[in-house]
Amino acid sequence: MVRPENEDSEVHETSPLLAPSENNVAVERTSGLPILHNALRKAYICAFAVSLSFAITQVPLLYVFRVMACDAYYEKHSLPNPELHDRCDVREIEARTATAVALLAGSTTIFGLLNLLVTGWCIKRFGVKIALLISVFWSAARLLIQNIGVMTGSNLGILIVQSSQIVTIAGGPYGYVLALNSFVTDIVPHEDRTSAIGRLQGYMQIGSAVGMLIGGVTGEAFGLVFPFRITLLLFLLCSWYVALCLPTIPPEKDTVARETNTGISRFLGPLHIFTPQKWILPSGHTSTQFGALTLGIGVFLAILATGYIPTLLQMYSTNEFHFSTMENGWLIFMYSSLRGLYLTFIFPCIISAGRKWMRSRTKDSETGSIDPEADPLLTHVPIAPNEIASIDPAETETEPLNQPPPEEEENFAFDLFYARASLIVDGVLTAGAMFVSQGWQMFLVAAILPLAAGTGSASKGTLLQMVPSHERVDALAAITLVENFARLSTTALLGMIFAVLAGVGKAWAVFGCNAGIAVLGFIILCLSRFPPMGSRRVDG
Repeated sequence: MVRPENEDSEVHETSPLLAPSENNVAVERTSGLPILHNALRKAYICAFAVSLSFAITQVPLLYVFRVMACDAYYEKHSLPNPELHDRCDVREIEARTATAVALLAGSTTIFGLLNLLVTGWCIKRFGVKIALLISVFWSAARLLIQNIGVMTGSNLGILIVQSSQIVTIAGGPYGYVLALNSFVTDIVPHEDRTSAIGRLQGYMQIGSAVGMLIGGVTGEAFGLVFPFRITLLLFLLCSWYVALCLPTIPPEKDTVARETNTGISRFLGPLHIFTPQKWILPSGHTSTQFGALTLGIGVFLAILATGYIPTLLQMYSTNEFHFSTMENGWLIFMYSSLRGLYLTFIFPCIISAGRKWMRSRTKDSETGSIDPEADPLLTHVPIAPNEIASIDPAETETEPLNQPPPEEEENFAFDLFYARASLIVDGVLTAGAMFVSQGWQMFLVAAILPLAAGTGSASKGTLLQMVPSHERVDALAAITLVENFARLSTTALLGMIFAVLAGVGKAWAVFGCNAGIAVLGFIILCLSRFPPMGSRRVDG
């Protein structure tokens, strides 16, 4: 937790009787707003810089694989026809390139899952800052190996670049996302987490957009090796920034959680977040809720439908419209920057306005009942003798610390509504991409698709409301695990489908597959619900 450095430690008559604890972190957060905003700015800068570093090589990497696959092809075949517009414009080379990209992304996701688990353990053991530093520094080591592979070329170069992903176990693109999300959720108040996560995701998207543009422009101007060299330097600078500029948040102090999570459960423990939970309803009955489970399945299908879109846009535009490195760089820059701007500025406003609308809608439906916000002193007053006798003083003290106010549950109901709506809109917009017939229309698709962004951020905010506050890190790790499993699946599944369809000249059909999966994810998200208002979680 970030605290002011000049905080007065002396005891005086206005000092609280109890020392600050993890249960009243919201009070501490709101007492140091300048410190909070300063820490958030540093986190957003870090998100932008690291995402930029990861993105610079994404666009050139597709062309590097295409060039290396082309060189390997002509090592065993005769020289190309001089009349060809591009000597690499051969279906066998296109299929080989798509397969190499799919294997690279698949290996990145597999080792990234291990990196996610390692980072989650580091956060709890050493703190967020050390975990983030480890993840960023070892990413620089991975880029060093990729530089060697790019300079080698041909099939051996492809193998070296693919093998470099093993280093992702120690540091990769998934661990740093978990670390930054944990950092932000630790320092912002409960009601601001969804918006803060959305803004963080927006800065990451903007950083990725700028990085892809830089990679495309420098790759075409100075050669395909140059982006890999500057990325190595940027990762080293990012490591320096994390070490010197980010404030330190201590590791978890929950000794009970440490003792109960040992061995393999220490690493796979976050997945228990999605197990069905027992809640005590206002009527007194116990009910098993499956909201977190169906939310996890819906998020999996959402990422399965949308996770391949950036790569698909580049591959499709290259194969069908012969986009150059610079054109693809501008294409992905437009897609990612608009998506980032939407998440940074528009998404938080929609969440805020939607929560107010949902709250007023709920109040209007409660006819003949007393509004808790209008007169809290007249609510939950025991009248019958058995009700008075059933009140436990210990329960009365601890309940406000462990149970969020009812209005917070009502607010976050809109987050789930937004996740559903954004996913179905994404499916409709993606289906429209099947009818693209000219190159300029690809830029139109890249400008429209970001209007459906925010499914992941809204889902994270929803899940954080469904779990106890002391399980925030596990909840973020669990939802990130699901997202990465989905990315692995979409890369393996849709990547191979694209390779097959590209070989028969029907690559456009992949957009239809994405749209169908998005509709299925929307149906699953409609099954996810919060417990009824007034319910309380059964601990243990």
